[in-house]
Amino acid sequence: MSDVSSIYDAIKKDIDRRLGEFALLWKNGDDTEIFKELCFCTCTPQNDAHKAWNAVLRLNENKLMENGDNYSIAETLRENGVRFHKNKARYIIANRDIFYPDTKNKVQELIKNKPVIEARDGLQKKVFGWGLKEASHFLRNIGMGDGICILDRHIMRQLTLYGVIKEIPASISGAVYHEIEQKMLAFAERETVPVDALDLVFWYKEKNELFK
Repeated sequence: MSDVSSIYDAIKKDIDRRLGEFALLWKNGDDTEIFKELCFCTCTPQNDAHKAWNAVLRLNENKLMENGDNYSIAETLRENGVRFHKNKARYIIANRDIFYPDTKNKVQELIKNKPVIEARDGLQKKVFGWGLKEASHFLRNIGMGDGICILDRHIMRQLTLYGVIKEIPASISGAVYHEIEQKMLAFAERETVPVDALDLVFWYKEKNELFK
């Protein structure tokens, strides 16, 4: 086993608490809280996660998430350092038209009684601006990430360091995503670390923190 298991053991209590917070978000969160997570996962691609979350918080504070126009949302994203803010604003508005209000029930309709892979596929196809990574991220952030991987660049960088993959692919299509995901799941099993916790271990290694 590598140092991954040692890191996990050292911060397991913090990871368990964080994963518990994710689960409570779905259990206790209202439509606005769930839609905030949906917007966050829409903003994170090619962006710093902290900046994306701060932008979503500002959208929520100013009621723009609920009724802002394209310009106001895009400007708020830009002011908070979110790249590709115009595209992200269009996605947020398109997703708002589909999922808000009644966000929780609408998400539930897409994922209920389905294996996590099928639930992820349903979300990916329905949510504007999402691929498998974003759908995986959202499911993890509402406490349903067991058995799937969030294959962003920091994860794949760590996977190359541990020899799980040879290199970070230039693009990650569905087939490539599933192939790397299976390798990461196997690595997590070898290390005896739950895969939803492994993402947080990798994040901690790179950022020295646990976030989203």
